[in-house]
Amino acid sequence: CSIHYFKYRGRVAAEALPQAVIAVIDSRKVRFNSAAGKDIQNQLDGIRKKFQAEIAEKEKKLKEEETALKGQRAILPKESYDAKVNDFQNKVRTVRMEVQIKNKQLEAALGASQTELQRALKPILQKVLKDHKATMIMDVSLVIEKTPGLDVTTKVIEELDLVLPSIKVELPAPSVPAQ
Repeated sequence: CSIHYFKYRGRVAAEALPQAVIAVIDSRKVRFNSAAGKDIQNQLDGIRKKFQAEIAEKEKKLKEEETALKGQRAILPKESYDAKVNDFQNKVRTVRMEVQIKNKQLEAALGASQTELQRALKPILQKVLKDHKATMIMDVSLVIEKTPGLDVTTKVIEELDLVLPSIKVELPAPSVPAQ
């Protein structure tokens, strides 16, 4: 039993704190090994691949345009060539901005999905506290040493899989990044 001291009318008084019963959880394992966590990763991987294919196609077209533009340098008047170069550079900037927007969309979708996962975890963690008569749950990354039997990760994953087997990852509407 630990003692907590506080000052009361100039005197030090002792107040007994409840006995700490700590359960340990590997939150990283919950995020990546739960059905919902795997579902999030699979959906994000699919979206990422789609984005990469779209960008690769645009980059291919830009490279072709750049090659054609270089071939026109000697035959076009300077003003026409400079106008085409400027137009090309604008297209490159547009593609770069699209990449930034898509990355922000992916980050936002991941954040929203993780928030939904955390929301579903809260009652499960409260149930684990009650069932194990624990006073707190700590992430295993904060623990230096522990005795067997404190880890509730598997139990939490099993409960989460029953309550939330999947999460729909939704991309937010694109927003133009600040320049």
